[in-house]
Order: sequence, then structure tokens, then C-alpha cells
Amino acid sequence: MENRYSKLFQPTNIGKLKIKNKISMAPMGPIGFADDNGAFNQRGQDYYVERAKGGVGLIITGICSVDLEVEDMTKPVIPCPIINPFAFIYAGTQMNERIHAYGAKIIMQLTGGLGRSAIPGFVGKHIAPSKQENRWDPSIIHREMTVEEIQEVIKKFAIAASVAKAAGFDGVEVHAVHEGYLLDQFAISFFNKRTDDYGGSLENRLRFPTEIVKAIKGVCGADYPVTLRYSLKSFMKGLRQGALPEEKFDEVGKDTAEGIEAAKLLAVAGYDALNVDAGTYDSWYWNHPPMYFKEGGMYREFGRILKQHVTVPIILAGRMDDPDMACEAIGDSCDIVSYGRPLLSDPYYPEKVRQGCLDEIRPCLSCHEGCLGRISHGPLCCAVNPEVGREKIYGIEPAKEKKNILVIGGGLAGMEVARGCAIRGHNVLCHTRA
Repeated sequence: MENRYSKLFQPTNIGKLKIKNKISMAPMGPIGFADDNGAFNQRGQDYYVERAKGGVGLIITGICSVDLEVEDMTKPVIPCPIINPFAFIYAGTQMNERIHAYGAKIIMQLTGGLGRSAIPGFVGKHIAPSKQENRWDPSIIHREMTVEEIQEVIKKFAIAASVAKAAGFDGVEVHAVHEGYLLDQFAISFFNKRTDDYGGSLENRLRFPTEIVKAIKGVCGADYPVTLRYSLKSFMKGLRQGALPEEKFDEVGKDTAEGIEAAKLLAVAGYDALNVDAGTYDSWYWNHPPMYFKEGGMYREFGRILKQHVTVPIILAGRMDDPDMACEAIGDSCDIVSYGRPLLSDPYYPEKVRQGCLDEIRPCLSCHEGCLGRISHGPLCCAVNPEVGREKIYGIEPAKEKKNILVIGGGLAGMEVARGCAIRGHNVLCHTRA
């Protein structure tokens, strides 16, 4: 009998890149996954390989910096291809060969910086499109970037992309005209008050990301896929004031009409796919939907709008972990369904859906406790899956000698012992006291 979710497992393309199914891993910050050379360390490599093993067709990494000087870091916190390109290529090739062995493709996400959204203490160089106070601490004032600095960042995007290609990455994603990061601040007139070629009209405000994609294509070739993390609408009522779902308000950021026009311009500039969401750091819950959003799939309307205006593929996340919803979205709201936190809680989510074993999926709670709550304290983790980012450290290996094990007690400790022993291959019998 055909799997009712077979629609998710049909091949697709981004440009000339062939992907085995319509399931993508959403980009999530790889803090702690870089070594001193800026290359992916072993924990980061194992983390991505485990998701490829779980059946995802496309992996999009979390942000990798193109410019440590913009962030003003002495050592990399996230991977950075340009610190030591040879070391990055060595580690990247090792990781990507393992990922490709499972039939998955991988795109590396590149960022030019946070701008006024930078968390105080994480950066020392406070820059923005125009003079602007910091999102978190109004006493910190970000200065306007010079044209020379903008052009240097564009150049480094191209260099970083060429290193990524040499390391076996199947494409790159530009982060982002999305979430209120630096490139999004350039795109939004509320933040961009420049009077030069990078400010004023919508075309000028998008000059930074359009010059980036052209620079990357110039170095890596026209067929090398370049996707864009893209927010259609800002949901901003004002500085540090976000709008709630279904709330009536006056948009001061990017509204839907401007978002559509921007998407058209960016697609024409050369972006091969749009990885779509909504929101900024001033309405942050739109970018990382919490459990109190009444339903999943809150980006579907944005994807549906964009599919009417652009021909490039739409990638869509936003709590799409109901496979029935995901199947309905394909062709209507998106071309590829993207999963972030569900692949933290269960890296084998795609394979379990493919086999129809939904009752075996460890569900994401949308709690934000591990993935976001601990982001400033160490590597990515998950409240319901302690192995995230520690796949070899905390991973359960098959037992060399199989045993018969009796677990008495059905509490959390007993169930976890039974689960761990069963995964190792032991014969487990559980007994709960009446």
C-alpha cells in the first residue's frame, strides 16, 4: 500500500541541484560547532550527519560567518570559512562525504552579521545601515557602515562561497533579508536612512543582497545554487514592538506589498530559492514560533502569496511537523517543507514518516528550553533529546553482548533505562508494580 505521505518523498530541484525528497532541515545556529580554525568540529559534523542518516533530503546549516571582523571576535563561535580555508575544506569535505553517502544534499548558510540586533557582549563592532540604537540595549549606538565596509563584506561572501564549494557543499544560502539581521535592516526603510546607493528606493535598499548573489555567482558559476532566507513581512508596530497574529496594526517595517516586490527583485537578481518566514527581532516570536501559537504552519499564507509572484522554489518551515499539513502545503504554499526543531527532537522524523511509524516519533514541544534557552551557554541542545550536538558523546552504541534485562518500575527513570537497553539490542522486559 502506498504511503499516504508519499508526496513528501518525491524528488525535487533547486536550480540544477537534484534533491531526493521534499524535506529540508531548517538552519539553526551552530554555536559551539567551530574549532579554532573556523572549521566544523567533530560535534558539528556528527550532528549534521545524523540528520542525513535520518532521511532528510536537504540540510541547510546554521549561520556561518563570512567576516569575523564584523563580529569582532578573537576566536570563532560559529564556523567561518575564511579564517583558514584549507582547514575548513578539510573538515567540510570529511563531513559532506558522509552526508552525501546517505543521499542528502547540504547547503551552507552564510551571514554578514547581526547589525543592531547583536546581543550585547557578543560583538565589539557596532554597525548598522544607519545610526541606530541596539535592539537589546538602547545605550549602545550602532554607527553607519561605510560603503567600503559594505563592499568588503560582499567580497567576503564570494570568498566564503568559493571555499564552501571546494569543501563539497552543494550550494550556499545568504542569511538574510530576514528576521531583522543586518541585510534585513538594509532592506527596511524604518532602519535604513542612507542617502547613497544603498538607501532610499527599494532597489537601493536591496542593493547589498543583490550584489552578494551576483558576486557569488561570478565566483562559483551561474549554476551553483544560492538560496535566500527571506521574511515576507516584519510584523512591527514600532521599535521593539511586535504585532500578534490576527492583530490589526500599522506596519512600520516591511509590509506584504513591499515584501512581494522585494522577492521579485531578489529572484531576478539570481537567488535560486526563497526560504520563507516572517518577523524581525522586534517581533521575534514570528521567527521562532512558540507553543502558544494556536496552530502550526503559520507561514503557509506567506508562502502561498509568494508562489503567486515568483517562480523560484519556496522552502517553508514554521511548525510543519503534522505530515498531513505538510503534504497539503506542497504545491500550494511551498515546494519544500522545512523542519527545524522537529529534527532536533527526532533526527529520524523523515524516515519514520516515510515508513508510516508516526507513533514512534519523539515530538518537538515548541518549548524553546534547549534550542533557544541555552543558546548563549553552549552548543545547541533539546529538552527532549539530550544527544543533540553530542551524538557520539551521549550516543547509545550497540551492545557487544546481548542480555535479558528486567526493568521494575514504569516511572521516567525506568522507561528511560528500558529504552536505552532496547536500543542497545538487549531483550527487555518491563514490570510495573500495582
